[in-house]
Amino acid sequence: MALSSDERRARDAERKRRVRAAEREAREAARLAGRTSAESAASTATRDAVEATIAAARWLTAADAASIAQARTLAKRIDLLEHADETTRALSAHRALSQVLNDLGATATKRLQYELRSRRVAPAEDGDDERESSEGGATPANVTKLERPPKRRTS
Repeated sequence: MALSSDERRARDAERKRRVRAAEREAREAARLAGRTSAESAASTATRDAVEATIAAARWLTAADAASIAQARTLAKRIDLLEHADETTRALSAHRALSQVLNDLGATATKRLQYELRSRRVAPAEDGDDERESSEGGATPANVTKLERPPKRRTS
């Protein structure tokens, strides 16, 4: 029994679809294997620094889990991008990581702001150099008094 030309074309098309699917799976497997080897060869400096920061941030709670996961993901991405010499994308990821850490209160600037705010509302203690004895338990308007510089003379 001879196949008609339509049946031959359908059988040929099906065979080509199977070949393309097998090639696609092989490419995907190779890509995943390449990614795994790149991840193992990449530096973990940023990931280690983020982990140390998260461990030191005692104020983080379970409610911060999403931001912590985002920081870890960005740190991993930064390490991989730097390993692949994709500087522009790595710098973009650095900006995003800085923002996430800032939101978590894990940057030096935010910690200083939080410390100054907490000192502003802290009750006066014995030996507190920044508060005058006349203040008692009152909350001062600012943390320290800075002398304003003299006005410049305009020429």
